[in-house]
Amino acid sequence: MARTPKIVEDRREQILDAALRVFAHKGFHRATNKDIAREAGITAGLIYHYFDNKEAVLTSLVEERSPLGLLRSLPTEFFSLPPERFFRLLITQILAFVESEQFTQIIRIFLPELIYSTELASLVASTFLQATAFPEKYIAARVATGELRQVDPTISAQILISCIVGMVLRRQILRDPVMLSYSQEQLVEAIVSTACQSMFPLP
Repeated sequence: MARTPKIVEDRREQILDAALRVFAHKGFHRATNKDIAREAGITAGLIYHYFDNKEAVLTSLVEERSPLGLLRSLPTEFFSLPPERFFRLLITQILAFVESEQFTQIIRIFLPELIYSTELASLVASTFLQATAFPEKYIAARVATGELRQVDPTISAQILISCIVGMVLRRQILRDPVMLSYSQEQLVEAIVSTACQSMFPLP
């Protein structure tokens, strides 16, 4: 029977779900495609119909189950919003995504591996860079129109995303009671307020 697009997509998701569980149990470097196949209830050879190797599985996990996938799916009109509304919606969506249980699990799996794997660190850094490109593009466009002051779009976007990442690590990994005492709405308001004060034109 021919594989329909839905069957292909469902199988990919099944493999990615299994890979997450295996990586959580064994770590990325100790895990094998046979382990992933066993967890998914399929033959090891079937994985290669969907992914070239274990590294490709990892890349798909990082790209598709990180904020990068969310940012890539944003509608074009999102970038025509005025600055304060853009930042508020962007930060709200990113923060809700990265504090989800699924993404928190990904952080817990890969954070220890980053210390020892330059390959994995490079992949995460590349994903981070791609994610910051979205607010960077928006900031650059608004600087050009005069809606935002003459800030450096690259460093401004880096600081914005780094702020969110730092908060999530303190809340979800360190379980910092200070950060946990604030709601997501309060964090969004604080980040938006800080971003607007630093980038809006002076009166």
